[in-house]
Amino acid sequence: MQNTDFRIAVIEDDPIQLESLVTILEQQGFTVEAFTNRQSAEDSFAKSLPNLVISDIILGSEVDGGFDLAKHLLGYKQAIPIIFLSERQSEFDIYTGHALGAIDYLPKPISLNMLIVKVKNLLRITGSNQAQSEGDEISKIPYLELSMEQYKAYWHEKPLDLTATEFEMLKQFAIAGENSVISYEALQASTQGVVERNTINTHICRIRNAFKKITPDFNLIHNEYGRGYRWKKN
Repeated sequence: MQNTDFRIAVIEDDPIQLESLVTILEQQGFTVEAFTNRQSAEDSFAKSLPNLVISDIILGSEVDGGFDLAKHLLGYKQAIPIIFLSERQSEFDIYTGHALGAIDYLPKPISLNMLIVKVKNLLRITGSNQAQSEGDEISKIPYLELSMEQYKAYWHEKPLDLTATEFEMLKQFAIAGENSVISYEALQASTQGVVERNTINTHICRIRNAFKKITPDFNLIHNEYGRGYRWKKN
């Protein structure tokens, strides 16, 4: 995937900050769509979904506009990764952002260089998946199937509600198979550094919950204290 094929939607109500974000991303060759409010972004998504959303949390009079946008995106079958940019840095806000599927939550004032690195890391993840052929047989875990081209995972033939980041993390369990320990470092590396060490548990919780929506008694991903996580064999 080339940069020009990677469409990024940027939602920011401050016109100066919006212009800065659009300019730096376009200089890197990305196709960028700019929005100043949640509704216009959602109207555009109904016609065509981007590959990545970068959004502020407070959008105009909507104090949780970015979070509401993330909830809206969860309604689509296709997982759309989100990077939140916000001055709100409480533990609750950061947790909420990740719980809604964010792959990152960056503080304002934003480091544009850091943002570009994060976006390029994500591009490498999605590009490597598209380059793989016939990845549906990669899983060594019974009843878990991966579709690399669609970037989707299936449990007992039913689709799991996962973000792109969570798909990458789950893939590590599928490749290693049952009873193999996946280290914290391996989980972080699987996302090319997009996920920070201190947010791994949040993503694992979301992965578990995705399985529980299909099989409520799901309890196969276990924490290995100080080491990582293990998919425990039934």
